[in-house]
Amino acid sequence: MFMSPQIIEFMDGCSAITEETALRDVLGEMTHALGFRQYALLHHVDLANPPDHSVTLMSYDDAWIERIVRKRYFQDDPILAASNKRLTGFGWREVPEIIALSKRQHRILLEAEGFGLRDGFTVPVHVAGEYRGTCSFGSDQPIELTHNRIGCAQIVAMYSFEVARRIRCKGRAFQGAIPELTQRQLDCLVFVGSGKTNWEISKILGVSEDTVRKHVLDAMRRYKVGKRTLLIVRALFDGQLCYRDLLTKH
Repeated sequence: MFMSPQIIEFMDGCSAITEETALRDVLGEMTHALGFRQYALLHHVDLANPPDHSVTLMSYDDAWIERIVRKRYFQDDPILAASNKRLTGFGWREVPEIIALSKRQHRILLEAEGFGLRDGFTVPVHVAGEYRGTCSFGSDQPIELTHNRIGCAQIVAMYSFEVARRIRCKGRAFQGAIPELTQRQLDCLVFVGSGKTNWEISKILGVSEDTVRKHVLDAMRRYKVGKRTLLIVRALFDGQLCYRDLLTKH
């Protein structure tokens, strides 16, 4: 698939967007260019009281947004629920195949149609250490999800979300480069994260307990933290550790 000049121009222009208003304008233009009418770029948070650094940009009808918040539909939104099961984009007609819909979720979908959200496409945005997120494109008419439309929609979603994160999280993200840990330090941290003591880790790795202690303390110094728990959280956030490894190292 060859990307259109409009998509390439959009990608190039994202680096220059520094204000939320500009992002709304560009995302609105691309939403229409893709054949949709409305968009929702958001973290899965309490929309009635969203955290300051969360992303919540929507062009949905104001009355629908008010209903989503007042009836707390965001807690049971079937599109958001389905996105938690996927890593790539999906059409809204696929939702019943992804999750078992409750009566409340069926009602949410039905009510949404009355606000111009009859069909659509959603791209999950899952970043380790952050709230789950999605970028959804909605239409009041059935949409044919061609390979070209799917590919372009995913590009627009990912770039838009990254711009939104950059704008919202400015000054709040951890500063500086990710600390470089040795492989032995990472080996130790996997077992620390799974609840092992220094003595237990020493027996598993075949080194002295003092060596394990030094590896962990050096990793803490590199991260400038004073607690082992916070060290594991930071290493997970930065992608230096994998959740699955922590769950399997018993």
